[in-house]
Amino acid sequence: MADQNSTAAVPDLQAILATLAQYSAQNAAAAPATGTDPSTPQSETASQQNGGGARLSAEQEQPAKSLDPRLPRPQGRSGTSTPKPMIDPATITVWPEALRCVTKIGAQNPQFAVNIKRMMKDQRANEMRWYSERQNLKHVHANRAAETAKAESILKSLNQNSYEPLPELETPEEKKERELAEFDRKIYAAQETMAVAMTAELKSLGVPFFGTSESLIVPDDQDLSESKLPDGHPKYSLLVTRSELAALQGKMVDLLEDLYRD
Repeated sequence: MADQNSTAAVPDLQAILATLAQYSAQNAAAAPATGTDPSTPQSETASQQNGGGARLSAEQEQPAKSLDPRLPRPQGRSGTSTPKPMIDPATITVWPEALRCVTKIGAQNPQFAVNIKRMMKDQRANEMRWYSERQNLKHVHANRAAETAKAESILKSLNQNSYEPLPELETPEEKKERELAEFDRKIYAAQETMAVAMTAELKSLGVPFFGTSESLIVPDDQDLSESKLPDGHPKYSLLVTRSELAALQGKMVDLLEDLYRD
């Protein structure tokens, strides 16, 4: 009877051990998954905490980088303030305002000085070339006179007293003066062309007195006191004669040469 009870108890013990072994295996399989899977709720919580910290840091720095557009900007710091409009150089006919205008242009446009210096250099090169060519022509005249005198001396010595020079339509002196006059006319035309080109370039650079509005220029023989300007007309935009305008242009050129001479 006792053997039967003992034999009957064995299956129960084995069933209990099998159940415990199965339970232990399930716990062992679940433990690594919890520690290594980055998609577990614990990892997601840590990621959310880190992300929340980054967003909080960015939100804390944001007010220091920008201002609420509804709030007024501090005076003197606005980068979008509208600058005072520049006076049209074509309307300036008085020296003080012209001086302020060209000074402002030189300060705002870095290429202004470069262009003025280039124009001065080109003008100087042309003037030196014209002078050299005129001097060469005078040397030709001097050599020609010497050669002519030498040739006449040789012919006279060969023919002795019977030599008579051929009649000429013009004397050597007259020919020299004619050739010099023709050369000077060519130089004058070249100077006029250069002046027109320089005037156009100075106008494009915004230099006052070059490109002045024709409505402000009157003939030299016209009395300025008889010309009326509308009420409220700017004081820097007065009527000017062509002679006065030419004098102002010369004064401006002298100023630019003084400012930008190397």
